[in-house]
Amino acid sequence: MTLGAALMVAAAACSTASPADAPFRITTTPLGPDTRLTLQAAPHLMVNARVAPALELSDGRVLRFRDGRRTADSAYYAEPPNTVLTGRHERVHGTLRVSVCRDDEQICRSLAVEL
Repeated sequence: MTLGAALMVAAAACSTASPADAPFRITTTPLGPDTRLTLQAAPHLMVNARVAPALELSDGRVLRFRDGRRTADSAYYAEPPNTVLTGRHERVHGTLRVSVCRDDEQICRSLAVEL
């Protein structure tokens, strides 16, 4: 499957219930009274750390996925980036904006997905 085709599938794949072979997904875990959101990319994709992924919530708030260890050159996340959403949530709704790169290419592509 090409990256373009895989990313088109992402619209249906971004949630805690997304299939294991989806290009990326957001998982939710409790963090005290709040919820940690973690952006997990498929093994062949790298999340661009120079353009922090963002989740635009339906109420207008924007959450940036900035937490997470980066590669030595700070270009990519070496571990899945995460952020915290106040309150407890099992699912999130909004627009995810992320720049991803295939591990065999030197170019990243921007993606916007409705969750």
